[in-house]
Amino acid sequence: MTSLAAQPSAPPLWRCFDDVPPGFGPSVVTLGVFDGVHRGHAHLIDHAVRAARARDLPAVVLTFDPHPAQVLGLPRDTARLSTLERRAALAFELGVQAVCALPFTREFAALSPAAFVERVLVERLRAEVVAVGANFTFGHRASGTVDTLRDLGRKHGFSTTSVDLLHELDARCSSTRVRECLRSGDLRGAEAALGRPHRVEGVLRPAGPGLSELVVVPDSALPAAGRYLGRLDGNRSVVLWVSGEGRVFVESAVGWDGRCEVDFIDRAGAR
Repeated sequence: MTSLAAQPSAPPLWRCFDDVPPGFGPSVVTLGVFDGVHRGHAHLIDHAVRAARARDLPAVVLTFDPHPAQVLGLPRDTARLSTLERRAALAFELGVQAVCALPFTREFAALSPAAFVERVLVERLRAEVVAVGANFTFGHRASGTVDTLRDLGRKHGFSTTSVDLLHELDARCSSTRVRECLRSGDLRGAEAALGRPHRVEGVLRPAGPGLSELVVVPDSALPAAGRYLGRLDGNRSVVLWVSGEGRVFVESAVGWDGRCEVDFIDRAGAR
């Protein structure tokens, strides 16, 4: 068995099958896109971490990049709530030992549910327990369901558990909910679902007297146009301005340039 528990280095982010160490496992795996790692995701990951600790096994988050809906051309908002690296960092904070982010391609999407389970969960990660959301689907044309996963688990020797996502104010803590709140400028609603302020990453560049532009990571989810209170790199209070064209400007960021992160806290002037 290859374990990560005794390794002192930072937890690994595996970006392909070949990054998974030979002989890794057995493990407890939780699957999903985990875009934003909102409170519902955190609830699911925590379930997997507790199951892993009870069995003295590593907990692994298995995710996909880019967003499957984007690759398949589905009519769905897939604006990024977090970068892949941010997703991994949040998962590590929740106690997982590794994140496996598989490149999502049309070829990968064509795998049958049985082939996906055999190649990924059984051969690579040697899953002993698999935790998924209650509405989880997988495989070609999303033909695999939680029941499919349970049936395949019985065949291959792993158990499957499904977890309902948390709800906040009668609305599910979902990535869709977060994006809806951002589109309407409801940062408090987005924070309630995420469990923290919405963060955007990019490169800060001078844009005029007392003004800098944050050139955001492509496809980042942004709040509605307007002025907002924010934090720069977690510790400096700033005013953020999102233009109608989706550009982000930072007021009073003199002396700051290069890569940074901004947290959107609330609308400027909101009580």
